[in-house]
Amino acid sequence: MSPARRRGKRERTGQAGPGPAHAATPAEGQRSAAMPTPWKWRTFPVFFAFALGLFIGVYAGFIAGVLKDENDTVSLVVFVIAALFLGFGFSRLTTRFMIERRWVKPRTRRR
Repeated sequence: MSPARRRGKRERTGQAGPGPAHAATPAEGQRSAAMPTPWKWRTFPVFFAFALGLFIGVYAGFIAGVLKDENDTVSLVVFVIAALFLGFGFSRLTTRFMIERRWVKPRTRRR
């Protein structure tokens, strides 16, 4: 196709069909992006991601030998805390899995 034909084709497709009688302003032509909902930080997926990241980071530090220092007590305490957080996360996932499979009944909520 020659450039003249391409231009002519674009001009024809750009013509407005039947629609409102008023001319469209540039602001109307642009779609306004919806504002995202505020992030909910205190949710389980965020907790589990942080716990998993902390555990993998501390474990990788042990493997690399970065966390080996004269006082291993601090490193061990951080590792145990990371393991506890990850354990709480996995217990939550396991409980939800068992409830979905109807192996256990969910607790009734107290008022």
